[in-house]
Amino acid sequence: MKFMHVTLVAAAAATLFAGAAQAAMVSGLYNTGLGVGGAALPAGDGQTDANYTLISGTIPGVVTGTPAKTYYNGAYAAENAGSRWVSYSGSPFSGAGTVSVTTTFDLTGFKASTASLSGLWGVDNDGEIFLNGVSTGFTLLGSNTNSFNVLHNFSVGSGFVAGVNTLTVVVLDSGSPAAVRFDGLSLNAAAVPEPASWMMLIAGFGLVGAASRRRSSAAVA
Repeated sequence: MKFMHVTLVAAAAATLFAGAAQAAMVSGLYNTGLGVGGAALPAGDGQTDANYTLISGTIPGVVTGTPAKTYYNGAYAAENAGSRWVSYSGSPFSGAGTVSVTTTFDLTGFKASTASLSGLWGVDNDGEIFLNGVSTGFTLLGSNTNSFNVLHNFSVGSGFVAGVNTLTVVVLDSGSPAAVRFDGLSLNAAAVPEPASWMMLIAGFGLVGAASRRRSSAAVA
């Protein structure tokens, strides 16, 4: 009976450990062109994106610290209910230069080292994705790719930090208009177990060890 009890404790502890290491979907990261909590915005250009902000820019008319605005051009990949193109203005546009569009997501309660992010993106004209200020190596060049006619896959598996992270696209506009889009964003990471769960895990292994020592002592006697 004792052996069965110890076996059950060990099995429960192993299950808890495996569950803690399993990747889970992290909420709070949204595609471009959406409202609070990922809600759909009204149709048309110039709608305020609740999740993406302009943080820098050299294009006349870019106002840092303000929300991105929806904008669609007929040459762009078609929008859908869960993702729209955004820019520094719904219209008009002010010429060539750069603009950086950023969003944040929180990995509190998750192991940053296990995080992975994937999705689709496009940009008019050129763009580069940065995670926490560091280039992910994903770039699109409007001069030699269909950077806005179609959306492109990207996947990032490193560079995440504990707590709040930033996802930024630096857009180089070689001629008005300018825009960027994220679609199908998926963020996953292993959850950090609650302290009580860790105590259960430690206690379970402690019981296994104690029972093992008792069996060894009984065998010697």
